Amino acid sequence: MPRKKSCLLSLEKEKTKVDVVIHESNLPDADGSKRCYGSVSRRKVSVASILKEMEDNHASIMSKETMLYVAQELSRHMMDKLSKGCAVELLDFGTVYPVLKGSISRSDTPSKIASQFDVGFTPSEEARKAVGNLVVREVCDVAVQHYIFSVCELSMKDVTMNEVIVDQMVRINGKAIKLGGNSYGLYVAAVPEKWNGRLPAREKWIAQERIFTNMPSKIEFFLENVQEGTYVFIVETSLSAGGKPLKNSVIVHSKVVRAKGLGD
Repeated sequence: MPRKKSCLLSLEKEKTKVDVVIHESNLPDADGSKRCYGSVSRRKVSVASILKEMEDNHASIMSKETMLYVAQELSRHMMDKLSKGCAVELLDFGTVYPVLKGSISRSDTPSKIASQFDVGFTPSEEARKAVGNLVVREVCDVAVQHYIFSVCELSMKDVTMNEVIVDQMVRINGKAIKLGGNSYGLYVAAVPEKWNGRLPAREKWIAQERIFTNMPSKIEFFLENVQEGTYVFIVETSLSAGGKPLKNSVIVHSKVVRAKGLGD
């Protein structure tokens, strides 16, 4: 028998874990039951952060400034083509194009129709394959008004959710977590890795004072006075989801978060 040909091992790309958040919809199902919809807990990545990664990895012989100039020029020309009614191919991501939103009738005036112009997007097969690399880490229910979805390092490089670096910028993603009202604060408390869900005594909470972003969906701050270990992040606020003052403060906490050293 002929000998079977050997082949190189195909390396499968490591799956990326994300959190899925379940929301209640205002539209009921046909049988009258409540309908839910899901969203992916995600963080925004800027072009500047991607260029920084490329510069750090020596992926290009051009400087970061040159790459940024080319990216800005390309963006400007693409936007100009879109303003002229063209469908613009966004490299391997898909195509963006002008569309009409809502319904129109033959009696509508050109100015009425023009008010309904919007932007449409058709993703490419490459983009769909990239999203196919995602797997669900955890499903979160946001039936409650205040909730912390995840905690991550605020940096220019890709990071793991619920993992931070000491003495670095951190972002808390959540719902109705804006600090305000009569009683509020942002804290970190040390807990075991296999935590039972009970918060440590309040006197053991470590207050975080260097807060740079305070919004209902995210809080960004400089993590300080924390060593390597496992912690929960605690938000206390006296504001409702609509931003109105509450009589009593609300305290919510994250899942267990691992704090690492900068060199780890």
